[in-house]
Amino acid sequence: MSEIWDCHLHVIGDRARWPLAPDRGYEPPHAPVEMLLSHLDEIGADKGVLVQPSVYGFDNGCLLAALEQHPDRLRGIVVPNLATPLKELARMHDLGVRGVRCNLVNSGGITLNDTRPWWGWMQDHGWHIQLQAHANHADFLPPKDQLPPLKLVLDHLGFPRAGFITQTMRPLLDALASGQIHVKLSAPGRFSALPAPHTDVQALVRRCLELGADHCLWASDWPHTDCVLPVIEDRFWYKVVQDLSGDTFEQMHATAAALYQ
Repeated sequence: MSEIWDCHLHVIGDRARWPLAPDRGYEPPHAPVEMLLSHLDEIGADKGVLVQPSVYGFDNGCLLAALEQHPDRLRGIVVPNLATPLKELARMHDLGVRGVRCNLVNSGGITLNDTRPWWGWMQDHGWHIQLQAHANHADFLPPKDQLPPLKLVLDHLGFPRAGFITQTMRPLLDALASGQIHVKLSAPGRFSALPAPHTDVQALVRRCLELGADHCLWASDWPHTDCVLPVIEDRFWYKVVQDLSGDTFEQMHATAAALYQ
Protein backbone atom coordinates (compact mmCIF):
# COMPACT_ATOMS: atom_id res chain seq x y z
CA MET A 1 0.00 0.00 0.00
CA SER A 2 1.24 3.50 -0.85
CA GLU A 3 1.86 5.98 1.92
CA ILE A 4 -1.34 7.70 2.99
CA TRP A 5 -1.41 11.45 2.38
CA ASP A 6 -3.68 14.09 3.87
CA CYS A 7 -3.27 16.77 1.22
CA HIS A 8 -4.85 19.79 2.90
CA LEU A 9 -4.03 20.90 6.44
CA HIS A 10 -3.48 24.21 8.22
CA VAL A 11 -1.19 24.96 11.11
CA ILE A 12 -2.13 27.90 13.38
CA GLY A 13 0.54 28.51 15.99
CA ASP A 14 1.42 30.84 18.85
CA ARG A 15 -0.18 34.19 18.06
CA ALA A 16 2.53 36.11 19.89
CA ARG A 17 5.14 34.61 17.57
CA TRP A 18 3.00 34.49 14.41
CA PRO A 19 0.30 37.18 14.63
CA LEU A 20 -2.75 36.81 12.42
CA ALA A 21 -3.49 39.32 9.68
CA PRO A 22 -5.66 42.14 11.06
CA ASP A 23 -7.93 42.06 7.99
CA ARG A 24 -8.49 38.27 8.12
CA GLY A 25 -11.85 36.97 6.95
CA TYR A 26 -12.44 34.51 9.80
CA GLU A 27 -11.16 33.56 13.26
CA PRO A 28 -9.22 30.29 13.13
CA PRO A 29 -8.85 27.82 16.00
CA HIS A 30 -5.55 27.21 17.74
CA ALA A 31 -3.96 24.38 15.74
CA PRO A 32 -0.25 23.97 16.53
CA VAL A 33 1.90 21.41 14.77
CA GLU A 34 1.68 18.99 17.71
CA MET A 35 -2.10 18.79 17.31
CA LEU A 36 -1.70 18.42 13.57
CA LEU A 37 0.60 15.42 13.98
CA SER A 38 -1.90 13.86 16.40
CA HIS A 39 -4.57 14.31 13.74
CA LEU A 40 -2.41 12.49 11.18
CA ASP A 41 -1.78 9.67 13.64
CA GLU A 42 -5.48 9.38 14.43
CA ILE A 43 -6.53 8.92 10.81
CA GLY A 44 -3.54 6.73 9.95
CA ALA A 45 -1.90 9.18 7.54
CA ASP A 46 1.83 8.91 6.91
CA LYS A 47 2.28 12.36 5.37
CA GLY A 48 0.57 15.74 5.46
CA VAL A 49 0.52 18.85 3.27
CA LEU A 50 0.41 22.21 5.05
CA VAL A 51 -1.39 24.94 3.13
CA GLN A 52 -0.82 28.60 3.93
CA PRO A 53 -4.15 29.94 5.27
CA SER A 54 -5.43 33.37 4.30
CA VAL A 55 -5.38 34.49 7.96
CA TYR A 56 -1.56 34.71 7.79
CA GLY A 57 -1.44 36.71 4.59
CA PHE A 58 2.09 36.58 3.14
CA ASP A 59 3.74 35.57 6.42
CA ASN A 60 4.56 31.90 5.88
CA GLY A 61 6.65 31.69 9.05
CA CYS A 62 4.39 29.34 11.03
CA LEU A 63 4.15 26.88 8.13
CA LEU A 64 7.89 26.96 7.43
CA ALA A 65 8.73 26.39 11.09
CA ALA A 66 6.53 23.27 11.10
CA LEU A 67 8.27 21.97 7.96
CA GLU A 68 11.66 22.57 9.52
CA GLN A 69 10.65 20.59 12.61
CA HIS A 70 9.20 17.64 10.69
CA PRO A 71 10.87 17.38 7.26
CA ASP A 72 10.18 13.68 6.84
CA ARG A 73 6.46 13.92 7.38
CA LEU A 74 5.27 17.31 6.14
CA ARG A 75 5.26 19.25 2.86
CA GLY A 76 4.00 22.77 2.25
CA ILE A 77 2.17 25.13 -0.11
CA VAL A 78 2.97 28.82 0.43
CA VAL A 79 1.64 32.26 -0.48
CA PRO A 80 4.77 34.36 -1.13
CA ASN A 81 4.88 38.11 -1.35
CA LEU A 82 5.18 39.08 -5.01
CA ALA A 83 8.61 40.61 -4.29
CA THR A 84 9.96 37.30 -2.98
CA PRO A 85 13.33 36.56 -4.64
CA LEU A 86 14.07 33.17 -6.14
CA LYS A 87 16.71 32.47 -3.50
CA GLU A 88 13.96 32.61 -0.86
CA LEU A 89 11.80 30.24 -2.90
CA ALA A 90 14.83 27.94 -3.05
CA ARG A 91 15.12 28.05 0.75
CA MET A 92 11.44 27.15 1.01
CA HIS A 93 11.98 24.28 -1.41
CA ASP A 94 14.75 22.89 0.77
CA LEU A 95 12.34 22.94 3.73
CA GLY A 96 9.71 20.96 1.81
CA VAL A 97 7.57 23.52 -0.03
CA ARG A 98 6.20 22.18 -3.31
CA GLY A 99 3.83 24.86 -4.60
CA VAL A 100 2.20 28.28 -4.48
CA ARG A 101 -1.42 28.91 -3.53
CA CYS A 102 -3.63 31.29 -5.48
CA ASN A 103 -6.72 31.96 -3.36
CA LEU A 104 -9.52 33.54 -5.39
CA VAL A 105 -12.16 32.86 -2.71
CA ASN A 106 -10.71 34.66 0.34
CA SER A 107 -9.33 38.20 0.13
CA GLY A 108 -5.66 39.11 0.27
CA GLY A 109 -4.17 36.34 -1.87
CA ILE A 110 -2.39 36.29 -5.21
CA THR A 111 -3.75 35.53 -8.65
CA LEU A 112 -2.64 33.01 -11.22
CA ASN A 113 -1.16 35.79 -13.33
CA ASP A 114 0.77 37.14 -10.32
CA THR A 115 2.80 33.93 -10.26
CA ARG A 116 3.90 34.23 -13.90
CA PRO A 117 7.46 35.52 -13.09
CA TRP A 118 8.10 32.31 -11.13
CA TRP A 119 6.77 29.80 -13.67
CA GLY A 120 10.14 28.86 -15.14
CA TRP A 121 11.73 28.37 -11.73
CA MET A 122 8.70 26.45 -10.46
CA GLN A 123 8.75 24.13 -13.45
CA ASP A 124 12.45 23.41 -12.93
CA HIS A 125 11.85 22.55 -9.26
CA GLY A 126 8.71 20.47 -9.65
CA TRP A 127 6.40 22.99 -7.99
CA HIS A 128 2.73 23.35 -8.86
CA ILE A 129 0.00 25.94 -8.40
CA GLN A 130 -2.76 25.30 -5.93
CA LEU A 131 -5.91 27.15 -6.91
CA GLN A 132 -8.82 27.99 -4.64
CA ALA A 133 -11.64 29.08 -6.93
CA HIS A 134 -15.33 28.58 -7.68
CA ALA A 135 -15.12 25.96 -10.42
CA ASN A 136 -18.79 26.14 -11.39
CA HIS A 137 -17.88 29.13 -13.59
CA ALA A 138 -16.83 28.34 -17.14
CA ASP A 139 -13.92 30.80 -16.92
CA PHE A 140 -12.45 29.58 -13.63
CA LEU A 141 -9.38 28.59 -15.67
CA PRO A 142 -7.81 30.80 -18.35
CA PRO A 143 -7.86 29.62 -21.99
CA LYS A 144 -5.67 26.60 -22.68
CA ASP A 145 -3.09 28.68 -24.56
CA GLN A 146 -2.70 30.89 -21.45
CA LEU A 147 -2.46 28.14 -18.83
CA PRO A 148 0.84 27.98 -16.95
CA PRO A 149 3.20 25.13 -17.87
CA LEU A 150 2.64 23.74 -14.37
CA LYS A 151 0.33 21.27 -12.71
CA LEU A 152 -2.78 22.84 -11.19
CA VAL A 153 -4.37 21.51 -8.00
CA LEU A 154 -7.89 22.68 -7.17
CA ASP A 155 -9.00 23.08 -3.55
CA HIS A 156 -12.13 21.54 -2.05
CA LEU A 157 -13.91 20.17 -5.13
CA GLY A 158 -13.95 23.61 -6.68
CA PHE A 159 -16.15 25.19 -3.99
CA PRO A 160 -19.59 24.24 -5.36
CA ARG A 161 -22.45 26.31 -4.02
CA ALA A 162 -24.66 24.83 -1.30
CA GLY A 163 -27.56 22.95 -2.81
CA PHE A 164 -25.65 22.27 -6.02
CA ILE A 165 -26.21 19.33 -8.30
CA THR A 166 -23.29 17.66 -10.04
CA GLN A 167 -24.30 19.10 -13.41
CA THR A 168 -23.64 22.65 -12.18
CA MET A 169 -19.99 21.67 -11.77
CA ARG A 170 -19.52 20.88 -15.46
CA PRO A 171 -16.51 23.26 -15.78
CA LEU A 172 -14.73 21.36 -13.00
CA LEU A 173 -15.60 17.97 -14.46
CA ASP A 174 -14.52 18.95 -17.97
CA ALA A 175 -11.17 20.24 -16.70
CA LEU A 176 -10.63 17.06 -14.70
CA ALA A 177 -11.56 14.78 -17.59
CA SER A 178 -9.13 16.60 -19.89
CA GLY A 179 -6.29 16.26 -17.38
CA GLN A 180 -5.93 20.02 -16.89
CA ILE A 181 -6.26 19.87 -13.11
CA HIS A 182 -5.92 17.76 -10.00
CA VAL A 183 -8.73 18.13 -7.47
CA LYS A 184 -8.85 17.70 -3.71
CA LEU A 185 -11.78 15.62 -2.48
CA SER A 186 -12.11 17.61 0.70
CA ALA A 187 -14.14 19.86 3.00
CA PRO A 188 -17.72 18.64 2.34
CA GLY A 189 -19.01 20.66 5.28
CA ARG A 190 -18.05 23.90 3.55
CA PHE A 191 -20.71 23.59 0.86
CA SER A 192 -22.99 20.60 1.39
CA ALA A 193 -26.72 21.29 1.67
CA LEU A 194 -27.15 18.12 3.73
CA PRO A 195 -25.83 16.94 7.09
CA ALA A 196 -23.14 14.27 7.30
CA PRO A 197 -22.49 12.01 5.46
CA HIS A 198 -23.15 14.70 2.81
CA THR A 199 -24.59 12.48 0.10
CA ASP A 200 -24.83 15.44 -2.29
CA VAL A 201 -21.06 15.92 -2.08
CA GLN A 202 -20.52 12.18 -2.36
CA ALA A 203 -22.26 12.25 -5.75
CA LEU A 204 -19.76 14.83 -6.99
CA VAL A 205 -16.82 12.88 -5.52
CA ARG A 206 -18.01 9.74 -7.29
CA ARG A 207 -18.21 11.57 -10.62
CA CYS A 208 -14.71 13.04 -10.18
CA LEU A 209 -13.32 9.59 -9.49
CA GLU A 210 -15.03 8.18 -12.57
CA LEU A 211 -13.52 10.89 -14.77
CA GLY A 212 -10.00 11.04 -13.38
CA ALA A 213 -9.12 9.11 -10.24
CA ASP A 214 -5.42 9.52 -11.05
CA HIS A 215 -5.91 13.30 -10.72
CA CYS A 216 -7.82 13.17 -7.41
CA LEU A 217 -6.38 13.70 -3.92
CA TRP A 218 -7.78 12.90 -0.48
CA ALA A 219 -7.72 15.66 2.12
CA SER A 220 -9.36 16.44 5.45
CA ASP A 221 -9.11 20.27 5.59
CA TRP A 222 -8.09 19.97 9.27
CA PRO A 223 -8.68 21.94 11.52
CA HIS A 224 -11.77 22.95 9.51
CA THR A 225 -11.27 26.68 9.81
CA ASP A 226 -14.32 28.05 8.02
CA CYS A 227 -17.07 25.42 7.76
CA VAL A 228 -20.81 26.02 7.44
CA LEU A 229 -22.11 22.65 8.69
CA PRO A 230 -20.88 20.63 11.68
CA VAL A 231 -17.65 18.94 10.70
CA ILE A 232 -17.79 15.33 9.57
CA GLU A 233 -15.27 13.18 11.44
CA ASP A 234 -12.04 13.03 9.47
CA ARG A 235 -11.77 9.26 9.85
CA PHE A 236 -15.30 8.87 8.53
CA TRP A 237 -14.68 11.11 5.50
CA TYR A 238 -11.51 9.12 4.81
CA LYS A 239 -13.57 5.91 4.82
CA VAL A 240 -16.27 7.46 2.59
CA VAL A 241 -13.75 8.43 -0.10
CA GLN A 242 -11.92 5.12 0.24
CA ASP A 243 -15.15 3.22 -0.35
CA LEU A 244 -16.14 5.42 -3.30
CA SER A 245 -12.72 5.10 -4.94
CA GLY A 246 -12.38 1.32 -4.54
CA ASP A 247 -9.37 -0.02 -6.43
CA THR A 248 -8.18 3.50 -7.31
CA PHE A 249 -7.66 4.60 -3.69
CA GLU A 250 -4.02 3.58 -3.66
CA GLN A 251 -3.47 5.35 -6.97
CA MET A 252 -4.72 8.61 -5.43
CA HIS A 253 -2.02 8.45 -2.75
CA ALA A 254 0.64 7.58 -5.30
CA THR A 255 -0.43 10.75 -7.15
CA ALA A 256 0.02 12.74 -3.94
CA ALA A 257 3.50 11.31 -3.41
CA ALA A 258 4.49 12.35 -6.93
CA LEU A 259 3.19 15.89 -6.40
CA TYR A 260 4.67 16.56 -2.97
CA GLN A 261 7.83 14.50 -2.51
